[in-house]
Amino acid sequence: MSVLILAAYAALSMFQAVVIWSGLVAWTGIPGVAAVPVATLLGLVPGAGTIVAILAAGSAWGWPWFGSTLLFCALLALWVHTTLYHGLPALSSPEGE
Repeated sequence: MSVLILAAYAALSMFQAVVIWSGLVAWTGIPGVAAVPVATLLGLVPGAGTIVAILAAGSAWGWPWFGSTLLFCALLALWVHTTLYHGLPALSSPEGE
């Protein structure tokens, strides 16, 4: 199951980085090659990357705010679940129960 969570997190993070990249290019006018490292780093950060991706999807791609918020908050929820369940075993339920 953790492999599926990792694959979903990687796929959504890459998509989030692409959205952030197009937002950076649209907002600042910098060349696309220069925006790649910034977008990649922001795409991997759960909180700040989520907010920037929501704003970029709405303004650069014309997505409805509700849809982009739902998609990118799913990534944040997946990250929180993975952290609480796998990273902090004291907060998870025992395997046998």
